Amino acid sequence: MPDTSPPHRRRRNASPQRPAVPFGIGVRLQSASMVLSGHPVLRSVDLHLAPGSRSLLVGPNGAGKSELLKLLAAQRWPTPVGRPSRHYHDAAGAPLPLPDILPRLQLVSAEQQDRYERYGWNFSVATVIGTGCRGLVAPLTPLTVNERHVVAECIETCGLGAFRGRRFLGLSYGERRLVLIARALAARPALLLLDEVYNGLDGANRSRVDALIAGLCRSGVTLVVSAHRAHDAHPDLDRAIALEAGEVAYCGARVRLPGRWRRLIEPVRPAAATPDKATRAAAGEEPLVELVDVTVFQEQHRVLQRLSWRVAAGQHWAVVGRNGSGKTTLLELLHGHRHPAAGGQLIRRGHGRHDPIEAWQRRVRYSGPDLHNEVRSCGTLLDVALHGLPELRRLGSVASPAQRRAARLAVEAVGIAALARHGAREVSYGELRLALLARALIGKPEALLLDEPLTGLDTTMRRRMTDALQSAQARGIQLIIAIHEIEDMLPCISHVLTLPDATQASRHP
Repeated sequence: MPDTSPPHRRRRNASPQRPAVPFGIGVRLQSASMVLSGHPVLRSVDLHLAPGSRSLLVGPNGAGKSELLKLLAAQRWPTPVGRPSRHYHDAAGAPLPLPDILPRLQLVSAEQQDRYERYGWNFSVATVIGTGCRGLVAPLTPLTVNERHVVAECIETCGLGAFRGRRFLGLSYGERRLVLIARALAARPALLLLDEVYNGLDGANRSRVDALIAGLCRSGVTLVVSAHRAHDAHPDLDRAIALEAGEVAYCGARVRLPGRWRRLIEPVRPAAATPDKATRAAAGEEPLVELVDVTVFQEQHRVLQRLSWRVAAGQHWAVVGRNGSGKTTLLELLHGHRHPAAGGQLIRRGHGRHDPIEAWQRRVRYSGPDLHNEVRSCGTLLDVALHGLPELRRLGSVASPAQRRAARLAVEAVGIAALARHGAREVSYGELRLALLARALIGKPEALLLDEPLTGLDTTMRRRMTDALQSAQARGIQLIIAIHEIEDMLPCISHVLTLPDATQASRHP
C-alpha cells in the first residue's frame, strides 16, 4: 500500500527563513462573531481544537461552516462584537504567533477553487502545487530543487501524474479539487481545513481522498473536514462539531453526536415521479438536440470524441462518467458555450445555423458551479434569479414589475423565498446553488442543463432542489443532468449517457 502521509513527513525540508513550527497546532476561539453586510453569520463561537485533533464539521446550509473554517484559517477576522479572541498554540500550550504559522494554515474550498476561474489563473498543475510550498497564490520566482521534490511527491501522493503538464483551468471540476489538495499538502500544513472536499469527485478520486485523509489522521496534523453526506464523513474523524445558525451546538466525541445532526448527512430518498404530459405526448416531436460524430477539444486536449447522441422530446437524461470524461463540456456544448470540431454536427430543435445563440439560450438554460463567480456580483438572490434573463444583463437595464414577479416566483419555487433579499456574497454555497436554479427557471425554459445540481447541499436543501426539479419535469421541462452520486439520480430520469474518457460514449436506455 502506498504511503499516503503528507510529503513533509517523508522529507523534512523546513525553510530556514521561518521559525520552527510544530506539526499539529491547536486553535482556540472565544466569543468569536462574524457579521457580513449586517447579517450575523457566526454568533459568539467558543471552540477549541487540540493539536492533532481530527474533527468532522456538520450543519445545515447557511449555518456558517465555511465562514468558521475561514476564521480558523485566519482568512477572516472576528467582527469586534464584545471581546473576541483567536489564539494558536502548540501541544504544550505555548502561544504561536500568527505570522510564523500563517503559511501552515491551509484551507481547501470551492471558493478557493472558483478564485482561479475568476482571475484567469491558468497555471500548470505543477505550478499551482508549487505555490503551496511558499504559501503564495501565484508563482513569483522559480522553485528550488527541494521544492520541486516536494511538488513531485505531492503529485505522486494525489495520483496526478497524468496531469503534471496540463493547465489548471483545462481540468474538470473534480480534478481541480484534487490539485488544490496537493497544493495544501505541499505547504506542510499544521492545520488543514477541508470544506466539502468530496464535492465533484468520481469514485476513483474519492478513494484517493479517503486514503489521503486516513494518512493525515495518522500523521498528527490538526484536521477539520466539513460534510453534508454520510459517505463524505471519513470514519477516522473521531471528533464532531455541529454548527446551527452560527452557533456551536455540539462539540465532542463523534460517537456521541446527537441523532438530529446525524440525520443532516443522511441521503434523500426522492418520491416516485409520475410521467409528465410532455413525455406522454412527445412521440411525434423533433428531438431537443442531436449530435453526430461530435469531437470537442479544450486547450489541445480532446475531451469528447466522435459522440453521437439523440435527446428525444420528453426524455430526461443523466450524464455520468469519471472526472475528466467531459460531462461539463457536453453541457456547455449543448448550451452554446463550446463548439464541435470540424466534421461533427450539432442540431438544435427550432434553431438554425445562422440564428443567434442567445435565442437558443433563452429556451434552454444552463446552471453549474462555474456560474458562482458570475452571479456573486449580483446584489441579492432575487437579482441572481433576474440574471437568468439575458436582456437584463446589458448595462443600464432595469427589471420591469412583471420580471420581478417572475423572479419572486422562481425563488419561491426552489424554497428560498426567505433569503430573497440576502446578498449573493452573504449566503452559503448551497443556498447560492438553489438561487442558480431559480435563475435557470425564470422565463419558462423548455429544458434545463444542470451540472451536479445537488452537490454541496444538506439534506433539507437537497430535498428542496429535488422537489423543484421534479416539479419542473411535471410542467414539461426536459432535464439533462450531470451527476456523480447514484443517490442524485432523480426518479424522473428516463435515460443515462455514460461518457468514457475521450472514447466513444455509450448509451443506456
